[in-house]
Order: sequence, then C-alpha cells, then structure tokens
Amino acid sequence: MRREMRRKDRLVSNEKARKIIESSEYGMLCTASLDGIPYAVAVSHVLHENSIYFHCALEGRKFDNIKDNPQVCLSFVSKAVVEQQAYTVRYESAVVHGLARMIEDDHEKLLALQLICERYCPDLIADHVEYIRPRLKYTGICCVEIQVIAGKANEGRA
Repeated sequence: MRREMRRKDRLVSNEKARKIIESSEYGMLCTASLDGIPYAVAVSHVLHENSIYFHCALEGRKFDNIKDNPQVCLSFVSKAVVEQQAYTVRYESAVVHGLARMIEDDHEKLLALQLICERYCPDLIADHVEYIRPRLKYTGICCVEIQVIAGKANEGRA
C-alpha cells in the first residue's frame, strides 16, 4: 500500500529528486528477506537513465535478499544542516522504490562499472577500463529499475 506524502509543501519535482540522488555521496539500500526481515546497507551508486546501479559481492545477505525478493527501496540525503535556533534540519532527500536485478551481461556490467568509476574516481578516467576488466567476473552489479521516485526538502520556506 502506497501512501501520499504527508508534507506536500516539502515535495520536490522528479527532476530535483534525481539531482538529489546524483549529488548524494551514497544511498541506503533497503531489502527484505523472504521471511520479512529488513536489511539496510549503504551503497556507492550511480543514476543512469531510469536505473540506479551499484556494485556488490556475489554472495551475502544483500545478494540473497535481492535474489529472493527484488522489491527494494533506496534512500538518499544530499544535504542535512541542523538549525538549532529553529529546532529543525534543512535537508534534501529522495526515496526510490524499484525492482532490483543482478546484471549478468558483461557489456552492461562494464557500462555500470565505468559509470560508477566516473562518478567516484573522475581523476582516473583513463585507467577505468584497464582496472575493471580483470575484475568483471568477480564483481556483482545490481540494477534497480526505478518504479517510483519522490523527493522532499526543508529549505527554510515558511
């Protein structure tokens, strides 16, 4: 069951939500096992078209949860500044709901890893492919196809 956002005055556009995702250092991936046990972990992500990619191990709790239950949620915060005098936090955040799948195709894995490297290691762009190729078969790449995206912000508007 999806609920509408309670504080509609803080709702931002999809374009702004995408910018929040792009500028967030990391995202919190939330999964659930088949028996409903939640699990959240930080991931180094990149937004590409209508998908979010991140790398991961080819085994473990995150991997098992995605394989067994592909419905996931990602949460991002690009700004959080405490304003003590106002008893508030000025923030920008976004949430994505989507279907996760592990990437099997080497071409898509290479693309995703290049995008991740470009985002997190832009000064080493000439070396990305050389670094990635020998690690392709040992590196898991997950793609979350965005179904719902929502963002909100408390920017000090009254």
